[in-house]
Amino acid sequence: MPVAASAIYFLNLRGDVLINRLYRDDVGGNMVDAFRMHIMQTKELGTCPVRQIGGCSFLYMRISNVYIVIVVSSNANVACAFKFVVEAVALFKSYFGGAFDEDAIRNNFVLIYELLDEIMDFGYPQNLSPEILKLYITQEGVRSPFSSKASDKPVPNATLQVTGAVGWRREGLMYKKNEIFLDIVESVNLLMSSKGSVLRCDVTGKILMKCFLSGMPDLKLGLNDKIGLEKEAQLKSRPTKSGKTIELDDVTFHQCVNLTRFNSEKTVSFVPPDGEFELMKYRITEGVNLPFRVLPTIKELGRTRMEINVKVSEAYLGCWIHN
Repeated sequence: MPVAASAIYFLNLRGDVLINRLYRDDVGGNMVDAFRMHIMQTKELGTCPVRQIGGCSFLYMRISNVYIVIVVSSNANVACAFKFVVEAVALFKSYFGGAFDEDAIRNNFVLIYELLDEIMDFGYPQNLSPEILKLYITQEGVRSPFSSKASDKPVPNATLQVTGAVGWRREGLMYKKNEIFLDIVESVNLLMSSKGSVLRCDVTGKILMKCFLSGMPDLKLGLNDKIGLEKEAQLKSRPTKSGKTIELDDVTFHQCVNLTRFNSEKTVSFVPPDGEFELMKYRITEGVNLPFRVLPTIKELGRTRMEINVKVSEAYLGCWIHN
């Protein structure tokens, strides 16, 4: 289930409440006293970011000289809660000119309350994109004198952006030259026994893209995924093409990817954000070709001397891209 936060508190290092917001009535307003008494005063802040006290869970994180504490009264997604905190801090920094500390909070009480009402509704996270929220929360925060004021580009169609149809890309983008760049970055993790047999081998990879395209392009990226090619063959009633295929595990996508089309057609279809972004992450555990092998030879020449020879043998490395 999502976060379902009952309350959120912003505390300084002394435990004083700078600002708080109650989203549900299942917790009392004095719940922060339990956090101060059982966690802050017992010096257990650095042991675990999740604590259960009196039937409630406290999820907290320190940013600069501020503690952000989320109180939940039911079983909640902890990873989602911390993701919300990180993105909320990034949002506040975009309004405060890059600073987020106790002084920034004290100087922007009204703006923070307005943002807290927008980014969370009845304890459930909402849209936290700074580009979208700045369309209808136009108030500027009190910026730090050491931060430079960022120039925000206006978005023509605010209604389309706020509804979340394509919240990651502005309308009306125009380039004299349409360009798109794609990089595949992979890391090979290998565990080998002393006899040279492979005990465990997997590849973690990510696809990085940089797009400079006009308008609202709808792109498609084809993968030589084994499951995807078999699905395509079934839909078109023809045998699967021979060749190298891979089995992708633990695939995660950017929010721009159409998951419905990927589940049905195994095609990565998306309207890309403008600029650089990470399209997807994946992991491969089957059919991994090792790029090289390291073969050590150890010879003892005496009680205090040892000779070590390391031989690196090159192996075939298969790399494929299917568009």
